Amino acid sequence: MALAKVSKIELIASAKYKEKILELLQNAGTVEITSQTEEVEEFDRLKKLQETELTHANLEFALNTLSPYAKKKGVFSQPETLSPQAVKEKVTEFDFESIIEQCKKLEEQFTKAKNKKASLEDELSILNPWESLKIELQNIEATEKVNLFIGSIPSPHFQDCKEKIKELSALIITDVVHKDEKTTYFYVVFEKDKEKAVLKILTENKFQAVEFPQATGTIKTYCENLQTELLEQEKIISSCENEFTKLAKDLDELKIIFEYYTWELEKLQTERQLERTHYSFSLKGWIPEKNIHKIQEKLQEITKEWHLHELELEEGETPPVLIKNSNFMSPFEAVSRLYGIPKASEIDPTPFLATFFIVFFALALTDAGYGLMMFILMALVLKFFKLGDGIKRLVRLMMYGGVITFIMGAFFGGWWGFTVEQVPAWLTYTNEAGEQMFLLQKINPVTSPLTVLILAFILGYIQILFGIGIKMAQNFKAGYKKEAVLDNGTWIFMLLGWGVLVIGAAMESAAIIELAKWWLILAAVLLVATQGRDKKGLVLKILAGVVSLYGLVGYMSDVLSYSRLLALGLATTIIGMTVNILTDLVGGLPFIGWLLMILMFVVGHLANILINTFGAFIHASRLQFVEFFTKFLEGGGRELKPFSKKTKYIFLNNNS
Repeated sequence: MALAKVSKIELIASAKYKEKILELLQNAGTVEITSQTEEVEEFDRLKKLQETELTHANLEFALNTLSPYAKKKGVFSQPETLSPQAVKEKVTEFDFESIIEQCKKLEEQFTKAKNKKASLEDELSILNPWESLKIELQNIEATEKVNLFIGSIPSPHFQDCKEKIKELSALIITDVVHKDEKTTYFYVVFEKDKEKAVLKILTENKFQAVEFPQATGTIKTYCENLQTELLEQEKIISSCENEFTKLAKDLDELKIIFEYYTWELEKLQTERQLERTHYSFSLKGWIPEKNIHKIQEKLQEITKEWHLHELELEEGETPPVLIKNSNFMSPFEAVSRLYGIPKASEIDPTPFLATFFIVFFALALTDAGYGLMMFILMALVLKFFKLGDGIKRLVRLMMYGGVITFIMGAFFGGWWGFTVEQVPAWLTYTNEAGEQMFLLQKINPVTSPLTVLILAFILGYIQILFGIGIKMAQNFKAGYKKEAVLDNGTWIFMLLGWGVLVIGAAMESAAIIELAKWWLILAAVLLVATQGRDKKGLVLKILAGVVSLYGLVGYMSDVLSYSRLLALGLATTIIGMTVNILTDLVGGLPFIGWLLMILMFVVGHLANILINTFGAFIHASRLQFVEFFTKFLEGGGRELKPFSKKTKYIFLNNNS
């Protein structure tokens, strides 16, 4: 269907009903309110906004803090479904503010302890190599005649460094405290008059001095004290984590309250956009035309002191876009939305891609067994799981894909990669050519890949013609009749000529080939005569027209792109056959062969269906985006973003 018509409106109402009207609009979720004013905020309103922002931020902080400590939910657990009224009641009943305060205090202790622990660990990592140093910390200093350096150098440099220092004086003492493959930790004691010479040798050997803490006693004693303090910090951290775990039991309630304050915050921020007087307020925005009457009825229930009217668009102004399809067609939005939002002047491509996409998806899988599995699995997910709109669309699309893949797979004889020799005879038949096939099978893509390739080219050719036809219809609707006929019409005429030529060649009909030849000559003349019409001068017009014929290469390239459908379908079949061969091989092993056979069959086919379903979706989508949409769709529109009660952690039921 076409894009829903979106109207620009202005609503003026009595100021005393402002809160109720905003609540109505937020519950309705159909009006996008646009910014109108930047007036100075009233103190009370600004204070309320700031308080709500603070509460919202505190709740977000509590959720982020407690989430790692919450009990992990099972795969089949579902978000809670609540009404707006139930959410509001939760806010008044549950003491969330005390939890926030406890989170703040615990987080402060927790962060402080973690930082202290990290600092202690860093200090210990520096001092641990020095634990066997006998000199007490208060005695590590120079005297009147003697100085010392304490530090480390790379172990490969130590021996050479020691010998050079020893050559300076027999009175110099060099003692190793700790040594490993990379580093040697030592101290050197020397006469003060040798300081410069000693320092020069040490520096040349990449010496790094160590700085000890200001304390008394040995390094070993000091490190033992650090270890004791480290254990204390770990106890504090563990205690905080236990408290976080206790608080996390209320995480679901906090999530519900967070939703409420998200709504309140958006409502207050929206209120700032209104134009206000002492007695009234007004708002401007966008609304789907079909929803105007519903909003008017709801307003009438609140008050009669209101007026709503449609506004004319300003020059250059374009309305936002609302994509609205039937329940059956909406799953295909999972594909069209990946490309982007069409402009308001364009059409919604979803209904036009639906048939092509689902057929291409099925051709890329071509296995009835996989299609059946996909349909059953997706149907179970829809039945037993609560899903958001986006995920639900994708799951339903995969369910559709399962149905068409089942049909297409039966047509091409794809059943979990089995060959006709591996199944009972009553599941097969012999065709007119003497080839044994599965029941319902008409084409064998393994033995007749050219047939499938030709089918893919035909489908691609039809889709490309269809895309140009859509553009032609758009131009007619927009009043660009000349462009519709001379640009789109001439290319449709040219491509139809090529189709006639291919049919004639396939039928080996000289008459059809002769017709196609003159058809193509006429099409080429029309293109040369029309495609350069905007150029100045006859020569430039003709040259531009001749150059336009190069566009035929692009169209042929587009058709060739559909060959990927054959490649993907064959890949699914061949991988499935390979899995079955490996299953037979491991089944012959003694004792555990039967177990390995089941495991190989299940895991192999699951991997095949996952990988090739992903590939089928991507490549079927790519054919829409690159080969189809480019013929008629520019995109770049802005989607309608209505003022509504958006949810992150729950499902909202306005009817409960």
